[in-house]
Amino acid sequence: MPNSSLNRGARLSREDRRDQILDSVLDVVIERGMAVTSKELAEAAGVAEGTLFKAFGTKDDLLRALAGKHAAMPDAVGEWLRTIDPERMTLRELVIGIIGQAAAQYQLSFQLFYALGPLMDKPNDEAIEQFERELEPWTDALAPHANDLRIQADAAAAILRMYAVAVSDQGSAWGPKLSAESYADIFLNGAATSGAQND
Repeated sequence: MPNSSLNRGARLSREDRRDQILDSVLDVVIERGMAVTSKELAEAAGVAEGTLFKAFGTKDDLLRALAGKHAAMPDAVGEWLRTIDPERMTLRELVIGIIGQAAAQYQLSFQLFYALGPLMDKPNDEAIEQFERELEPWTDALAPHANDLRIQADAAAAILRMYAVAVSDQGSAWGPKLSAESYADIFLNGAATSGAQND
């Protein structure tokens, strides 16, 4: 059996073992997609193939579990906002932080989608409602900066999410890839110069 941190030390619960395997195989799944083999998954996890089958049943079950785990991750922006005081930040700092945190999480989601498309579950009504609720901390963080916004904080939060999606989708042909800072500047100042508004 391969030597791995999964096989040493205290015995793990079944769920902890499954979580460690899923964390260990993420990179190879993103790289190889549906073509990844059970052998490659086992090597990435540092376990025997039999351990994978015991933990997950089939390769597709493991890949579905990986997709499900990342779909259920808490919103990175909400988690980040709990660690800071948005009122002590400039609006630009806050916008860059929101776009950057969201884009990092969404990029992983896109990578998994491109790797595992056929195995990805269509979001149900509950998942869609949760996705909408996740904007509430974004809106709350933007609300103290309302005087600097030309739109309501909830609309600003929705637009920032669209920007974060655009930043994070590295697998499409949507056009040039811009940084979080560039999107923040576009959000704050528009894409046209002030002189163009008078043309």
